[in-house]
Parts: sequence; C-alpha cells; structure tokens
Amino acid sequence: MNRPPGQGKSGQYLMDLWRRYLEQYAEMEGRPEEQIVVASYHAAEALGFLSSALDRDRRYRELIGRRMALFAEGCRAATLFADRLITATFTIYNHVNTLCHEFTDSVAEARKLVGEIDERVRSVVEQADPIERSAAAMRAAFPLLCLITMVLDKNGGATAAIRTVEERFARGAGRASSSWEQLLNALYRAVEIMQVLVSLSEPDLKDQVSEIALRFEEEDRTRNLRLKLRNGFCRLFELSHLLADQVDEMLSQPGAP
Repeated sequence: MNRPPGQGKSGQYLMDLWRRYLEQYAEMEGRPEEQIVVASYHAAEALGFLSSALDRDRRYRELIGRRMALFAEGCRAATLFADRLITATFTIYNHVNTLCHEFTDSVAEARKLVGEIDERVRSVVEQADPIERSAAAMRAAFPLLCLITMVLDKNGGATAAIRTVEERFARGAGRASSSWEQLLNALYRAVEIMQVLVSLSEPDLKDQVSEIALRFEEEDRTRNLRLKLRNGFCRLFELSHLLADQVDEMLSQPGAP
C-alpha cells in the first residue's frame, strides 16, 4: 500500500517507520517467521507513538517511557522466535492498555474493567509457556480495543459492527484447539476491530481501511498458520500506522487540544 507523506509534526518519523517496515520486510522474503517479527515489532512501535502523541498533558509519560524501554530491551535480548513474539505481543498489549486509560479513565466502570483484564493477563503469564503468553497478551488487547472503539462511537452507529467482531472473537476462542489458534483468533479480531476504530476516528480514511481489509481477506486464503500470523500482524501495523498518522496530523493543526 502506498502511503501519503506525513503531514503532522512527526510526519518524518512516521514516514521513516513505514520505510523501515517495507525495507526490513523485503529483506526477509521467504522467511515468514522473520516477517512476523518485523510486522509485529513495527505495530508495537506505531502504537507506542500513538499513546505518546495522545498523552498531551504527560499524565502517562513515565509509564509510556517504561514500556518503550522494556520493548527496546526485549528486542535486544530476544533471539528465539517465540521470545520475540512475546516481546511484540506484550508491547502491543501494554500500549493498547495505555491507550485505553487515555480514552476511558474518566469512566469508573471502564477503569475497573481495564484493571481486571490487566490482572487476568498477568496471572496467566506466570504459569504459561511462550505461545500461551503471546496468546494471552493478544486476547487481553482485544477487549481493550473494543472499549476504545465504543468510546469513539458516540452516536452508536458502529455498535452492530463492534458486536459482530466480539461474537466472532468468542466463537473463535471456543473453537481454538491450541495456543497458536487462540493467538491467531485474537490477532485477527484485533485487526477487524481496528478497522472499525480507524474508520470512526476519521471517516475520510474508509477507503484506505477498505484497501487494507481487502488485502487481509486475500492473504487469509492460505492454510499455513505462519502465513496467517504474518497477514494479521502486517495488517495490524498498517492500521496502527494509519491511525497514528491521522492523529499526528490532527494534533498538529492550529488550535488542537
């Protein structure tokens, strides 16, 4: 997908992020596990940028900084595919967790739900194997993305779409027979809810979201699990980057909050 030049104050950074993704992805041609790492790491980076950009009053500055530092440390230390997947998925979860706080902390019920999800994922991780940990992280990120999307859906126009994705998540979780399948189900549903979220954030992005959705559907025709995971993380990065670019441009406008 061709990306337009970044128009916001961090446009150069976002263009560089996109360029690095394309270059590194191409370098790993024929190595799907490496391409999964490239896409998932860049998705984590895009979501980290987004959480930082939205932290206008610096309320979460230290938390975001710690989470970015943990990601950098994990990237340096992890060498096995399973460990790198943990680094990516937990960073994605951590940044989505921050975003959820930024969007919902004024609502007591939402704060409580976010806390419960965080406690649940942490308890699972203590006694899980690497793939179970990655699956737990993505399974925890999904309802947080749903919560953010519901907050943005102020007139309720996307309620049916949100419910449909939630139902698909529940059905997929019930059918999954392995941690790999749980991970894939959570990742795919995260991509689907991100399509709704990005479209809500800026209706003019619907054509670009549709383009990503079409590629998502086309590349899902494979039955190879690694290729499906690659498809999911690539589309998650594209949507996260699209949202980050749009938010950066919006916040760069005169009079932006």
